[in-house]
Amino acid sequence: MKSILFLDKIFLERKLKLLRGVEIFNLCLIRDLASLGCAVAVPAHSVWSGVIRTWVGDAPVEIIDLPRNIGDMAGGLLALKKIRKRRFDLLLLGNVGNNLVPMIFLLHWMRAAGRTALIAHRKPKPGFLHALKRLPMDVLAVNKSIADSFTYKNFSPMKTGYGIAHHDQFYPAPPSNGNPKPWVDFCVVGHLDRQWKGADTAEAAFWGLPDEVRRKCRLHLAGFSRVKAFPPQNIIPYGWVPFQQMGNLLRGMDVMLVPSRDENNVMKETFSQAAVQGMLTGLPLIVNNLPVLREKVGAGEGFVFNDVEGLTIVMRRLAEDKQRRMEMGEQGRRTALKRYVWNTKNFIDELWSR
Repeated sequence: MKSILFLDKIFLERKLKLLRGVEIFNLCLIRDLASLGCAVAVPAHSVWSGVIRTWVGDAPVEIIDLPRNIGDMAGGLLALKKIRKRRFDLLLLGNVGNNLVPMIFLLHWMRAAGRTALIAHRKPKPGFLHALKRLPMDVLAVNKSIADSFTYKNFSPMKTGYGIAHHDQFYPAPPSNGNPKPWVDFCVVGHLDRQWKGADTAEAAFWGLPDEVRRKCRLHLAGFSRVKAFPPQNIIPYGWVPFQQMGNLLRGMDVMLVPSRDENNVMKETFSQAAVQGMLTGLPLIVNNLPVLREKVGAGEGFVFNDVEGLTIVMRRLAEDKQRRMEMGEQGRRTALKRYVWNTKNFIDELWSR
């Protein structure tokens, strides 16, 4: 049985956060590793213990519980103290983070793990790379741009790759009973309090539709930590939508918009799990012209737009063409199943084979 110490900066924080793409992926990964027979230990502040237990279910995961009333760094040091005499086959890092560097160094000095691997969900800061460049570490990056950041000779990048670990919850809606829908439903999904998610772009494009088209459409914005107020003009805001409800929400939609944008030359959208969830659900995509989004529609799964006017044009095109929506949605699901489904067994097998 392989033993794994799973270290993630989020679980070392004293406050619960909204469970978003990376956190959900890591929770699924922990569950899958345990289900494959790995002995998984996870240092986590007590506020996260219940969340982790809920997600892993009956999987035999050891939570190294850290008191809530101590700081993040102190919690990390306490975790080290609790495992100081233990040895693991693998130290698996759930993401980059400068605050993890001291723990990684100490674990390496303690020879706590036979090897180290990192799943990089975003670009590392220069300090992270500089600090760890001499430590042997396998790196899996979720996109090529992130992989290119790990240019130091001592890093051993695995192939770039990523996907949805919970894809079985996203599938197309059953065929209708012959009654046509009264609306064409567009949606934007994500942490929409963040400006870079582009909810404002979607709103502006929606208002740009001709009146006779807009009256037959609805724009769903899911979700906000605090629901915004909109005039009753077919724009429907949501609070935070729990992951368990997202599949049902998407099965009521017709088109997914992904208007995310980079800001200040910083990559914000590194993969877009929401886009892949939409593809798996059989929705055509309309995405902003970013590399990680553009690749999702390169084989006819949807459209790319460059500005608000361009988004309005393709929204109108799909609003008026049900057959096109169906064809793009079907292609999107095929692509997602082929390219963007995560397989933990393949990941761990490849890692051990290196």
